[in-house]
Amino acid sequence: MNQTMNAGLAAWQARKLTDHIDTNLPEDLSVARLATLVGLSTGYFSRAFRISFGTSPHAYVLLRRLERARALMRQPAHALSEIALECGFCDQPHLTRRFQEAMGVSPAAWRREALYSAA
Repeated sequence: MNQTMNAGLAAWQARKLTDHIDTNLPEDLSVARLATLVGLSTGYFSRAFRISFGTSPHAYVLLRRLERARALMRQPAHALSEIALECGFCDQPHLTRRFQEAMGVSPAAWRREALYSAA
């Protein structure tokens, strides 16, 4: 097998992608857009991304969105509906569904516990 077929992303590509994803969470972060950002075809990009990050581009973006949501939920001034949009979810139910799948608890329950334990 060709050695380049097993190669992940170059360091500059990985850095550019992580910076772009973290800066643009509310935007469309499709595989096609991310691949274009680093000048790769979607197929090659998906394989190289998985090698470099250990997960698919979609799963990585979802993880970063959930991490941002958790950080924002620690601030009681933000409504869950605002947090959902700011993190790139379609609406609050979308955030709730994805959050509950990942964390095993609803965002509201997680937030109550996080705020209670911080006090």
